[in-house]
Amino acid sequence: MSKRHPLKIIETFDEQLSSLSPDELKTFVAHVQHRLDDINEKDKEKEKVPQEENNIFSRVCLLSLLLILQSGSSFILQSFSELISRHILITMYLTMLVGAGGNAGNQAAVLVIRRLATSNTFSIRSLIIREAFSALIIGTVVTLIGFIRVWLEEHGAILPSLTIGIALFCIVTSSILLGTILPIILQRVIHVDAAHAGPIIQVIMDILGVCITCAVGQRFLVNSSYAKHKEL
Repeated sequence: MSKRHPLKIIETFDEQLSSLSPDELKTFVAHVQHRLDDINEKDKEKEKVPQEENNIFSRVCLLSLLLILQSGSSFILQSFSELISRHILITMYLTMLVGAGGNAGNQAAVLVIRRLATSNTFSIRSLIIREAFSALIIGTVVTLIGFIRVWLEEHGAILPSLTIGIALFCIVTSSILLGTILPIILQRVIHVDAAHAGPIIQVIMDILGVCITCAVGQRFLVNSSYAKHKEL
């Protein structure tokens, strides 16, 4: 098959184009635009492959870093080994406490991330104030449920129920506040995707939840018992 000269092709194309009616010309332009859009889409798909590889690499790095940080909770538990050995209920309800913190923080983070994605014009101050008020309400209701749960399990023992309840209130309220602030910091200050706030909050609340639970347990279960024993 013989090759045609490019200039001859252009001359033939100009002749055919000049013979088109206005309606036919519009149809031809729309067809050319459609073909160009297809070519652009194929080029974008080719560019997505290295971008997805970079996303996977960043996700692996983030998860690895969070894994190392999360392992720090073991050092906290070791420092409170005497408390845990004497009061086994700390370990019985520890997963409930840190799980409630992670869930509350993720819930607040999702709401803030949605707001950041849909609107750039909103008051951060009013958002934080509103979420702080919500944190108090949610923390109170969840604490009441947790208190009743422990009270029934411990056969009406007030001190263990009060200990878990106070720890639960502190964990849930702090988690909601953190879930509200962290996505804003990631996107507006550090310029990182706010979606990373979810796993980060989960790890932070695992560590913070263990700290709060052990600190409250030390105060109410150990120090209170020691004070009563000293009075006797």
